Amino acid sequence: MNKIDYIIKEDNTQNVFLSENALDICGILQKYYKYLLDSMEHEDLILKYRECNLFKELVYDNKVVGFCSYDFSREFITAALNNVYVLPEFRGNHIFLNELENTMVEHNKPSIMEPTRLVVELLIKYGFASKINENIVASAIEFVIPGDHVYSNFDYDNDELSTHFYDLSICGSIHILDIDKSHIAYSAPLNYDIVNYDCLDNRNNIDDDYFREITQLFKNQDVELMNIILDLEDNLPIVKLSLEDVIGGEGGFSFYIESLIDDAHVTRSKAFEIKNQIKEEYESGMILNDSLLIRLAYLFNENHEPTITSHEDICSYCSMPIDSHDKFCHFCGINLDYDPDEMQKNLFKSINTQKNDFREDIRFIAYKFLRSVDEGIDLKYSIFTIETTYNINYNTLKHFLNSNNYFNQDSITNKGYEFLNSHPLHFWEKYHMDIINYTDFESYFYEHSHLNILKIYV
Repeated sequence: MNKIDYIIKEDNTQNVFLSENALDICGILQKYYKYLLDSMEHEDLILKYRECNLFKELVYDNKVVGFCSYDFSREFITAALNNVYVLPEFRGNHIFLNELENTMVEHNKPSIMEPTRLVVELLIKYGFASKINENIVASAIEFVIPGDHVYSNFDYDNDELSTHFYDLSICGSIHILDIDKSHIAYSAPLNYDIVNYDCLDNRNNIDDDYFREITQLFKNQDVELMNIILDLEDNLPIVKLSLEDVIGGEGGFSFYIESLIDDAHVTRSKAFEIKNQIKEEYESGMILNDSLLIRLAYLFNENHEPTITSHEDICSYCSMPIDSHDKFCHFCGINLDYDPDEMQKNLFKSINTQKNDFREDIRFIAYKFLRSVDEGIDLKYSIFTIETTYNINYNTLKHFLNSNNYFNQDSITNKGYEFLNSHPLHFWEKYHMDIINYTDFESYFYEHSHLNILKIYV
């Protein structure tokens, strides 16, 4: 190739292209980084994906020597690497490693779309993945395969595949769908692996024995595999976020929530509700620190329907696939080890259920329950949240709701809406009275029921 006229970055800064709409990767390369595109063509490399939301320069020694691209969502706080390229003469300088580490600090743990064998071998080298045997690799970073690029040894529904495992011999990501029936899903061959690793020859040897051997390996080493993944994940350089980092402090929002509000993804009123829900779930043990961002993204997403249906092991909360080693669901963020009885002692005590306070307490709980239903939260989950958060049996709450005609046939009645709109918590939230302790406000509200709410507020 001709002598390269590198783009020079005197301060080693990294330019990025970011858009909520699709970016044309070839167009960016052709316009700004022609020498990178020429080098790829010289190596007979083709882009795995031609579009992205986030395009980043890879800079080394003040030169732009490569690029990477992501399917990035600021709304759902996710980053999936879909292309990476480094000029041949600069490989071996940990450029890809530095990019992954920076992404973990900035956007939490990324996933990788259809990794090549080379990428998986680099993850092993960096300590982000580990070989289980000669061919099978376990990775702390998830591999994502589009549904139309997934093969299987049984009738698969073309669902997207997400897995932590890879087979070097066939150059494919693999996922156990049903260990007892030896049903396995695996990724289609990539052009790079066909050219450089002759993976088609090994794939020609895939038969029933191959699937039985793979599932037997996972059966025999189930605990060991789980511990390997957990150890790898614990060693990732992921930024440790607190509850306040993710949702914000009293009376305010975090950077994550403010950005969603600024982009009109959510109203401030809805954001306050989600913030309070996450706080309650976190304090009850339903969410771990590692899953706070995932939970935040899930609750801001209005479509909670499972998008993958071909897997046997699923999250009991959202019905999305899970692996035995998972500490939390990677779709909804719920702690998979959550045990209401075990966590009961950790529940925050915002409600006192002694007899003399029961009238006020049951009205508070009823308000929380009806407001949850009114916001479209699934009825079963609303019941589950109320029972675990406030240590009350739903039958007790149901008797109160029915006797006051607030709730009938799983729907809020007109009288129920009147109750919602006249409850002290409604006004406390409406006028953003966070500066006042709610319990004190509630007591004053009921003791001065003859006053107009605006007089109470003033």
